[in-house]
Amino acid sequence: MNKILILLTLWMGWNVEIIAQNGSGRRGPWPMEGGRIQAERVAFFTKTMGLTVDEAQVFWPLYNEMEKKNAALFDEKSSILWRFSNEHDKLSDKEAAKLLDKLMQIQQQESEISKEYITRLRKVLPNSKVMKLYVAEFQFRTFLLQKISNNRNN
Repeated sequence: MNKILILLTLWMGWNVEIIAQNGSGRRGPWPMEGGRIQAERVAFFTKTMGLTVDEAQVFWPLYNEMEKKNAALFDEKSSILWRFSNEHDKLSDKEAAKLLDKLMQIQQQESEISKEYITRLRKVLPNSKVMKLYVAEFQFRTFLLQKISNNRNN
């Protein structure tokens, strides 16, 4: 049960690229096909952000690049949390401290990635559309969680 809560918490804090199929061909552990999630995400974000065709052509390569970097960090973070979840009773306090330090380092990297790409997006999109990215990510995550919940109830 704790493992499920840890993973769900992690997932909720991350962009949906992690759920969808990533560049390595790996799919997330979710009940929808990765390619379908990807297509729904593109349509949802494009509509929610009000992207024109020209804006979308600039936005998506940058966003996908950012998500690829975030996915790598997510994998690293998941590995650390799984290790701790499975071995916490066997780890010394010093080992736990190393894992915690690594998690803090990953969070710093996540923040740096976000700053870098928001700065880049602000150069090619109006600030209001960059702000709408946050809205789109939140709403799409909510949409996916609802689908997961519905699939469990069926």
